[in-house]
Amino acid sequence: MNKCKVFFIGLLGIVLLSSFAAPKKNKKEKEPEVVRVYMYGVSIDFNDSLVYMTDVQSLDSMIINGDGSLQNYSSYSLQLKVFLEGTLAENNQTCAVIYSDNKKKLDKLFAKMRKKYMADKGKVLKQVTKEEFVFRKE
Repeated sequence: MNKCKVFFIGLLGIVLLSSFAAPKKNKKEKEPEVVRVYMYGVSIDFNDSLVYMTDVQSLDSMIINGDGSLQNYSSYSLQLKVFLEGTLAENNQTCAVIYSDNKKKLDKLFAKMRKKYMADKGKVLKQVTKEEFVFRKE
């Protein structure tokens, strides 16, 4: 009987603790919003010295989810990867897209990243212009 009491008290304690440790829901989740987004892409092959950077581009009517993420984010880095592999025959590229709805903030980040790669003696920075590549809205 004594062991049974200890077991049930322990079980009750676990249930009470788990109810307090449950994740709390946000009071009000933000709704997705449609905004103009500025973005640029960066592509690196870790086995090569080339780094590709696109110009900063503007895309209208983009959806930013309630958590601040860009809807269909991965498709934009895939667009850059397909361009580099198809047009420039650059395989094994790791591509990323940096975006913001604040152009001034993004321009500052772009300049900082560009300066970093230009200063790195082990890397060769190649600019991909808007005439060569343009992100398409997905």
